[in-house]
Amino acid sequence: MIQLFHVHKQYRGQPALVDVNLDVDKGEFVFLTGASGAGKTTLLKLIFCAERPSRGQILVSGRNIARIRESAIPYLRRNIGVVFQDFKLLPSATVFDNVALTLHVLGRSSSEIRRRVMAVLEAVGLEHKAANPPQRLSGGEQQRVAIARALVNDPAILLADEPTGNLDPALTLDIMNLLADVNVRGTTVLVATHDHSLLERYQKRTLTLDRGRILEESGSASRRAAIPDRGSWEERR
Repeated sequence: MIQLFHVHKQYRGQPALVDVNLDVDKGEFVFLTGASGAGKTTLLKLIFCAERPSRGQILVSGRNIARIRESAIPYLRRNIGVVFQDFKLLPSATVFDNVALTLHVLGRSSSEIRRRVMAVLEAVGLEHKAANPPQRLSGGEQQRVAIARALVNDPAILLADEPTGNLDPALTLDIMNLLADVNVRGTTVLVATHDHSLLERYQKRTLTLDRGRILEESGSASRRAAIPDRGSWEERR
C-alpha cells in the first residue's frame, strides 16, 4: 500500500529525513513516534504530496508519487484522508458544509453529498450537530468533524498528524478508538504521535524516528493476514 525506498528530505540543506525505508501493508495501523522535529510530519507530508523527496522513491498503491505530475496530485489525494492536530475547519461553515467540502470539489450530486455526509457524521457520533458552526463544538467534537471530513470520500489511507495533541485524556481515547474502528473496517491508518501512553495502550506496529532516521520498530505482529472488505460508509451503518 505504502512503500518508501531510501527516501531523503532536506530543507535548506538540513536533513529532515535520512535514508528512510518503509513498507506498510493494506489495512495496517502504524504509529510514527519520536521527539518534536524527528521527521514524523515530514514523512506524512511526503505520502500525500504536500512535499517532494530530495532523493528516493515513494510508492502509494503501486504508483511512484516521487515523480508524479502536479496535475495528478488531486487524483492521488482522493484516496488519502488527512487529519491535522489543529483541525483546519472553516469557522464560517457549518459542520455539514465542512465535511461536504471535498465532495463539492469532486462535483458530486446534492443527494449523494447529503447521503455521504450524514452517514459519516453518524459514524463519528455527530449527526445531531450537522447544522452547528465549529466554534460551538468542543475540541474533541471538532477533531471528530475533521476525521469525518477526511473519511467522507471513503479513502483507502488515513494519515493523522498528532490528532490528539490538543485534547484531554478522555477525549484522546475517544479519538483513538474512532481511528482504531476505522482501521478495523479496512482503512490503512498512519498516526504520528509523541504520546507513549497511546503506544502502550493500543499495541500497534510502531516506528520510532530520531533526527530523520527510523531507529527501531516494534509491534510488527500487528500486521494482519486478512483484511476486511472496505465498503462505503452507507454500507457500514
